[in-house]
Amino acid sequence: MAKVIDKRSAILNTALDLLVENGFHNTPMSLIAKEAGVSAGIIYHYFESKEELILELYREVKQKIISLVLEADFQNLNGLGVLKQVWLNTYHYYASHPKETLFLEQFENSPYIKMCLNEFNTQLQPLFVWTEAEKRAGNIIDLPIEVLYELSIGVAVSLAKQQSAGIIHINDEILDQVSAAIFRSIQPART
Repeated sequence: MAKVIDKRSAILNTALDLLVENGFHNTPMSLIAKEAGVSAGIIYHYFESKEELILELYREVKQKIISLVLEADFQNLNGLGVLKQVWLNTYHYYASHPKETLFLEQFENSPYIKMCLNEFNTQLQPLFVWTEAEKRAGNIIDLPIEVLYELSIGVAVSLAKQQSAGIIHINDEILDQVSAAIFRSIQPART
């Protein structure tokens, strides 16, 4: 069984490298098989098509991020504490996984994203429930979750990409300040 997992993992890891380097269209299955050290027959044993391989790679990368994000203590932290934990977890993942970040960006800006739009909603339920509770309590402005994502997590992803590319340098003090500023930006105006 270990060899099966190893071959599948080798295929996915190789696909990640090649897709990031060459793009979706310029990465044939034959190249993935060759670089992974497996036969074309083996690659098609695990994945019926390149589309299926790309979708499975996306699911695996996205699942790792979701698992990390959901490590936030939704039960015992206040609004700022939860948001800061989610934000920092997201930032650190994207900053320390540049290949996965580039792959996600490519995938999420391609037609493939339409095949997975709501696939992770069940797993993200704790975050959605927390967000709705914070909105009802008047702690977060009443905007659609997608907008709140861009105003908060979207900033973490963007800064992480810039950090990985060497464009900016962000230390822990700046991360604390940015996460606090983001929380303030999504709070309702107090009169």
